[in-house]
Amino acid sequence: MKSGPGRPREFDPQVFLNSALECFWQKGYRSTSMTDLMQASGLASASIYKLYPDKRSIFLAALQQYMDAGLVRGQQRDEELAPETALRETLEFVALFSSGPQGEKGCFTIAAACELLPGDDEVRSRVEYKFRGIVARLNSILRKGQETGVFRSDEPAEVMAECIFMLLEGMRVYGKIKPEISVLRKSNEFIIQSVLAGAGQR
Repeated sequence: MKSGPGRPREFDPQVFLNSALECFWQKGYRSTSMTDLMQASGLASASIYKLYPDKRSIFLAALQQYMDAGLVRGQQRDEELAPETALRETLEFVALFSSGPQGEKGCFTIAAACELLPGDDEVRSRVEYKFRGIVARLNSILRKGQETGVFRSDEPAEVMAECIFMLLEGMRVYGKIKPEISVLRKSNEFIIQSVLAGAGQR
């Protein structure tokens, strides 16, 4: 951010939204004030209100950005990898983010859902968008694996995707107490072995 004599302070809207996201993530929606957002970003209220009409609109924009970034990141990874590798890397990614400081920080989507649902339809629609997006990614990976004979076909891909999704989201909550990553990786390997071809007959 730059400032100059006789000119209003210039700022990057993306930098502000990033700082707001971190502020909401740390303190929650209800406990975050406009003063907190001003202090976190270094911006005056007038500058912030040029971008967003109120705290709620800032929160929704930050939440949407967080969700979109996660979905895009996962889709790009899946497109480049074979089905089993894509599933393994998805599980490993969540395990890494569910251990150590990142695990204790938790998932912003889950935090928003726990704080504001039920009762907030806008947040609900965004959370559903994120969750359905993750399930769709898992479903796509599993379908491709079934088509190539890598994953079991005696169970619908949709059912396995929902099950894995629930395990992954539970892992993010488990991360709040900083579990050993070795434990998470063993659980991930169990998931992999459960969906590989022939698993239903073992």
